[in-house]
Amino acid sequence: MPGGLTHPARLDAARAILDRGDLDALLVSRTANKRWLSGFVLLPGEEPTARWSGTLLVTRDRAIVLADARYTEQAGGQCPGWEVRLAQGEMHVEVPSLARQIGVRRIGAEASVLSHAQWAALEAAGLELVPEDSGLDDLRIRKDADELGAIERACALTDRCFAHLLETVRPGMTEREVAWQIETFFRASGADGAAFTPLVLVGARAAMPHGHASDVPVRPDAPLLLDFGCQVDGYRSDMTRTIFFGEPDAEARRRYEAVREAQQRAFEAAAVGVTGRDVDAAARDCLAEGGRGEAFTHGLGHGIGLETHESPMLKSWDRPLQAGMVFTLEPGVYLPGEIGIRIEDTVVLEAAGPRRLTHSPRELLLSA
Repeated sequence: MPGGLTHPARLDAARAILDRGDLDALLVSRTANKRWLSGFVLLPGEEPTARWSGTLLVTRDRAIVLADARYTEQAGGQCPGWEVRLAQGEMHVEVPSLARQIGVRRIGAEASVLSHAQWAALEAAGLELVPEDSGLDDLRIRKDADELGAIERACALTDRCFAHLLETVRPGMTEREVAWQIETFFRASGADGAAFTPLVLVGARAAMPHGHASDVPVRPDAPLLLDFGCQVDGYRSDMTRTIFFGEPDAEARRRYEAVREAQQRAFEAAAVGVTGRDVDAAARDCLAEGGRGEAFTHGLGHGIGLETHESPMLKSWDRPLQAGMVFTLEPGVYLPGEIGIRIEDTVVLEAAGPRRLTHSPRELLLSA
């Protein structure tokens, strides 16, 4: 909305933190939180060079974007209704100076984002800093209609990419070649880019849940694990499929079906009011019933939105799940030196229950 705040309700929600914490202001440094609140966008790779550009200072009656000269014009266009202030020095100089000018001292800040040196320097300059990471994270945990629409578009493009891979990936291609094909498809199809570096792993290498693509070739006698997603309007998708290029043996089939059943159990367990830990346990218990529980070595899933990994982290989430949360369900079985199998979908929790946003087949697939 020209001349006004793009998302006034989001700023109102942030200001409510001030009252709960008896704070004068919020200092917002996390890239995703800056974008969510103000509209200011740092592209992938810009964060290290931009340092703290786009940092927000929010009081009860002011909303200020601090930006260096490279980003002031951008901030003016992306952040309607916000005051854009040219920052020429370091954070520990600019922020205390601004705070003194506008009469704020007790400030909520992100302890997980600011370095120890930055935090100490800001306090040495006279500010009283209070950690507010969880309060700010909670603002983004339930997706509104616009956010969900962007995630759905990213998921639809991810499904299209998987269909493309089924048609084009053949034995002899290396993991790196397949990974590059994924990234190229997303770029050519209008995505902002990949949500993360694609994980493409052949055979026993798939037993590394986050292994990096290499020059190992796809083989007809080994499964291929593909974990990938894209960004659309800043929002992410995440999906994993494990496919076979030759007839798997009976044990590989049993392992695959065990993972598929575990994911379905978790999907059926997800509901408003249930804790994330309960959903994680549903998948874990299912695998344990088949004697494969110890081979599931990571959490069941994570929230996803402007970041690939955000709240809620299901394994440790002991609070009730809420309608509007978007998260992944990704059980796996990993046997080092032998095989790795994972199936993952992005899911939105609605009042009536969970709904999958990625729709690629979950049945065991034999590619030509």
